[in-house]
Amino acid sequence: MAMTGENADVWYPPGHGDIYASFYNSGLLEQLIAEGKEYIFVSNIDNLGATVDLYILNHLVSQPNGKRCEFIMEVTDKTRADVKGGTLIQYDGKLRLLEIAQVPKAHVDEFKSVTKFKIFNTNNLWISLSAIKRLQEQNAMDMEIIVNPK
Repeated sequence: MAMTGENADVWYPPGHGDIYASFYNSGLLEQLIAEGKEYIFVSNIDNLGATVDLYILNHLVSQPNGKRCEFIMEVTDKTRADVKGGTLIQYDGKLRLLEIAQVPKAHVDEFKSVTKFKIFNTNNLWISLSAIKRLQEQNAMDMEIIVNPK
């Protein structure tokens, strides 16, 4: 699709949330499940320090079936260097990720506070392959589009 003045507002890059549909539609998800794989580890390309933590993997697979986590997000204490990254909040009774692009300009300084928002999302994710498959097949992966003007 060519980006022109007429259609530029309807085009957006798929971003992080596109991984689930792409993984499913490519056949790679089904292939990994057929090979007996249970989890994937996903990390942002700009997180050069990301490594597979075998303690987390061991925790995931050592839980009894039916009690295993389907999604784990690695978080850390937020520092002043992490002011642009996402944080976790309680919203409508649910734990949600809040990204800076979702914050009204009047509240950006508050969002950047390391005392108010103490958690930083590393975007290192552990995800159950069977959960991705189930949610994709149920069309239940309702990913919010976060507008981030560049």
